[in-house]
Amino acid sequence: MSAGKITTEFIRFIFSAVLLVLIFSGCAKQRWSEPLQEEENTKVVEIITAMQEADKLCPGSFDGDALIFWKSPLNDAGVSGYLQLLAPSFVKFIVSNPLGQPVYAFSSNGTTFQSLNTRQRLHIRGNIRTLAIRKELPLVLAQGDWFAYLSGRLPSRSLEVLEIYRDTSGKTVWILPASSESAKTLDKIWIHLDTEKRIVLGYLFLDRNGKTLAEIFYNNREHRIDYCTPNEKIIVTELPWGSEIKIELKDIRTDTEYSESDFVLPVPSGYIRQLRP
Repeated sequence: MSAGKITTEFIRFIFSAVLLVLIFSGCAKQRWSEPLQEEENTKVVEIITAMQEADKLCPGSFDGDALIFWKSPLNDAGVSGYLQLLAPSFVKFIVSNPLGQPVYAFSSNGTTFQSLNTRQRLHIRGNIRTLAIRKELPLVLAQGDWFAYLSGRLPSRSLEVLEIYRDTSGKTVWILPASSESAKTLDKIWIHLDTEKRIVLGYLFLDRNGKTLAEIFYNNREHRIDYCTPNEKIIVTELPWGSEIKIELKDIRTDTEYSESDFVLPVPSGYIRQLRP
């Protein structure tokens, strides 16, 4: 499969929404049991506050090489590129040819996106929300906190916890935070926490009817170099048709401070410009 085609699928699955068109969705599995008691609730909220305070001491951006593997009943594919992130939702992904020349780039600030196709000499700019609606993709993911999802941290915004349930294992908890002010969707994001180790185990995305849209978890949480180092392996499951995405981050660098301007894709001379409101 060509790099351009793989990258297109990557954008649909990862940055715009992490899903194919939602024709089929499975019902949510039973992941939690009873709600916590008031005293337990208070303790968990205090832990969440402490975790977010600790996160503030960590860099708010990072970059590295990313390998993305996509497995589905129809075919398997993979693409490698350079990934750059800035909290809360700035992301850039660049695919290059063997000579190191960029062939495709995608960038988003969580509200708008840009793409650059050097083979077609085409630059596209548009609105993430409109793109998600046009492609029938869930807004809860398209407008999500991608820095948190790909680093394995809590969202950077202050969290108002609406519900807390005990996991069926009895050892961890699931929390439902209130949606951000910018989110215009009834879909829900649940966060799986190990309150004893104070780490995020994953994210669960449900639609308004309780059907699973996707689940993100980290399978090497115990082997991070330190608290601030992002997870090297991210897995996205519960996708339509049994599809699954694995992301491996390598050569992660957290010592470079990025700004919003670093996520702008300059338009080379002679390129066709398309605006998609």
